Amino acid sequence: MFSNDILVTAALTSLLILLLIAGIIITIFAANRRHVRQEINMAQMQLNYEKELRTVENEVQEQVLINVARELHDNIGQLLTLMNIQIEQEKLDRPDVQQMMKPIEETLQGTIQEVRVLGRNLNSDLLEQNGLINTIDNEVSRLKGLNQFEVHWEHDGVEPVLDKNRRVMAYRILQEMINNMLKHARAKNLYITLQGKERFSLTLEDDGRGFDMNEAMNKSTSSGLKNILKRASLAELDCSIDAAVGKGCTFTLKQIG
Repeated sequence: MFSNDILVTAALTSLLILLLIAGIIITIFAANRRHVRQEINMAQMQLNYEKELRTVENEVQEQVLINVARELHDNIGQLLTLMNIQIEQEKLDRPDVQQMMKPIEETLQGTIQEVRVLGRNLNSDLLEQNGLINTIDNEVSRLKGLNQFEVHWEHDGVEPVLDKNRRVMAYRILQEMINNMLKHARAKNLYITLQGKERFSLTLEDDGRGFDMNEAMNKSTSSGLKNILKRASLAELDCSIDAAVGKGCTFTLKQIG
């Protein structure tokens, strides 16, 4: 009888110990799950904060560009126009200086045109009004005027269905791509292709000297490429860069999903 009591006591003690161990394990497991959940929530909050911060930065930047564009149009443009009127008046008052004024007049006209193009490129409100196709048309005209390379521009005639943020970001990325090409590529041909019929896709390809992508991204001077990727991520657009030394470079920007 005494032996049975000992066995029962031992069994109960073992059971209590096992329950205690199980309770400790469950408590630790639950605490770890809460900790992991908290870390995930904190990471998500940080991601949302960074995304919101980049969005605000982009909005501020766009507003600054709009203000600069308006300043160019309203003030600088008017001053240049006034100079042109003064030159015309001087030519009327003194016919003998007409030939001498001709080079100055041509330079002034070219400056006025460049200011107008620059203003259009900076003003995202005009992009919203004119659409991506027409805005890229204007950019292509500017590039052709440089007479540095052949520009091949193709589109399917369908304006891409993008919200304002993605449309502006896509155009800014294109400008950054072109700027990189002008600075580094030494290309003879530039190909720009826009598709909007089924899903937005924008491609810029050059036949320049190219570069090593991994090496370029590790350089402190690769801010242009990093900025392109950051802008694309902010707008939730897929951006791929295919480059190789001696084989040119291809940028592709696509709508995700």
